Amino acid sequence: MSQEEPNAGGLLSKMVRFVRNPTVNWTELDNIEAERESQYSKQMLKEMIERKRRNDFVRKREFDQLRKLRQRGSVASQRTEDPMARPSFFQSSMTSPGERAVTLKKIDEIEAQMSQQWWKNKPTTGMGSTAPMSLPSEPITAPFLSTAPLSTIAAMPATVQPLFTEEAAQAAPGRSSAPAAPPLVPSPAPSPVATVAPPPPAEPEVFVHEPDLEEAAIRFASGDHEGAEAGLKEVLAQHQQDDPQQQFDIWMTLFDLYRATGLREPFEALSLDFAARFSRSAPLWFSLPEQLGAAAAPASTDAVPAVPARSFSWSAPGALTLQSIAALQATLARAAAPWTLNWARLMTIDEAALPALTKLMGQWADQDVQLQFNGVEALASLLQSKTVSGERAQHTDWWHLRMAALRLMGALDEFEMVALDYCVTYEVSPPSWVVPRCSYAGDDGQVSGQAGAAPAPESLLQESQFSPSALLQEPEAPRPRLSGVIEGDAEPLLAPLLALVKPGQPLLIGCEQLVRVDFPAAGSVLNWAAEQQAAGQAVQFINLHRLVAVLFNVIGINEHAWIVPRKN
Repeated sequence: MSQEEPNAGGLLSKMVRFVRNPTVNWTELDNIEAERESQYSKQMLKEMIERKRRNDFVRKREFDQLRKLRQRGSVASQRTEDPMARPSFFQSSMTSPGERAVTLKKIDEIEAQMSQQWWKNKPTTGMGSTAPMSLPSEPITAPFLSTAPLSTIAAMPATVQPLFTEEAAQAAPGRSSAPAAPPLVPSPAPSPVATVAPPPPAEPEVFVHEPDLEEAAIRFASGDHEGAEAGLKEVLAQHQQDDPQQQFDIWMTLFDLYRATGLREPFEALSLDFAARFSRSAPLWFSLPEQLGAAAAPASTDAVPAVPARSFSWSAPGALTLQSIAALQATLARAAAPWTLNWARLMTIDEAALPALTKLMGQWADQDVQLQFNGVEALASLLQSKTVSGERAQHTDWWHLRMAALRLMGALDEFEMVALDYCVTYEVSPPSWVVPRCSYAGDDGQVSGQAGAAPAPESLLQESQFSPSALLQEPEAPRPRLSGVIEGDAEPLLAPLLALVKPGQPLLIGCEQLVRVDFPAAGSVLNWAAEQQAAGQAVQFINLHRLVAVLFNVIGINEHAWIVPRKN
């Protein structure tokens, strides 16, 4: 009687599984194998990720060793000119040119093999050719020096030797037929190179205003908005028969008046006339008082300094709904950073609000903002309870929200584990990790990111390739600004701006949100600009609306500083 393998779904096989697992319920015996396979595949994915990290670390260490060997050989070639110098390790270990050629060949083979293994499974989109790395057949040409930053060029020696000695280059395979190239010598430059300052920016055009606009500018500076509007309309009627290009500044001055006073209806009516007159679209509407919000200075006779915007603070309710998120988003649009959000009272989140909150956290992560999270434990506990591995009862939006929150916090390791659980649970690819731009700090001590920081390179190849703009770029410094209504003495607002002056550069004062300057304040600006001119410091007031720009010309500030009106 031949023995046959019992059917996997038969009673006998089920009895065998029950004997092997006496503690398992009879109805759950069929699920044991499926659970084991799921655990096995999950463990395999974890081991794959760990193995990839370990291989990347080993490759990085081996490439570092190869670079050290090359640098050591370069130093040895430089010291051969001095007969009394002590031989280096590279020279002492290589007794003949043939041995050095063999070593160079082995290094080439190792690099080519590692390069092929490294990029074997990598996508080639946007990476160009993935040919194995090898030693260049010719020395680096001189135009490559133009991509190096000034500080790097200053640190270079006067003469740069080739990568290997001439004898080794002749003995290396593939180089015997080519003549030996002379050492790469950069063009002589004045010393020290690092002190060379960038060329000064081009001077702006001289602002020449229409004389008929002076009366309207004086009325506006005195707070007579209605009189300024009537005066501008009268000037516009007087120049109605002039060339359209000569009337352009008058129209733009009236547009600036409406935007500075927040009058949208007359602005839109004027836009229709402007489009019919010039056959082009009118300027875009915006309200300076609305942009300033609570920070706008009130129109009073006393000098009121600009009120700094306070940081924003928000506390999550017990049940977070879609309306709560919409209100939060609208409030943040008018709030100044840093933003502090407290999640301590959070108990649940409406499922209809999950996509909106996920999108909002993604926007925060992609912005150069500072975020402070309090009560992070409540938020993390809620999201963790809704994203249990292997349970498909919960909506996938919970998983997306948790991964968006982890990305915002800069928790890469935890993000990968959650993404792995998401992949195992739903058998779909999880969202990929993107380096956040925001600066995050939590009350649990976790700090990550820096606003405006460049993302880390994804590979050693990207680490070795660079561009001049990326290396020469400096972090953006605070920009001098004047905003609101300035009345009385403007000296307290102008004095702190001198701390932001860059040596050899003009002081650019942004006036995009400057609403009005009265006569006493304009007089103090005149005295301050004259002092800066006497001290040799150039000053530019940029993006002024035209009523303030005309006033500065009337007062005489244009004789000591540059007046640059806005273009829109």
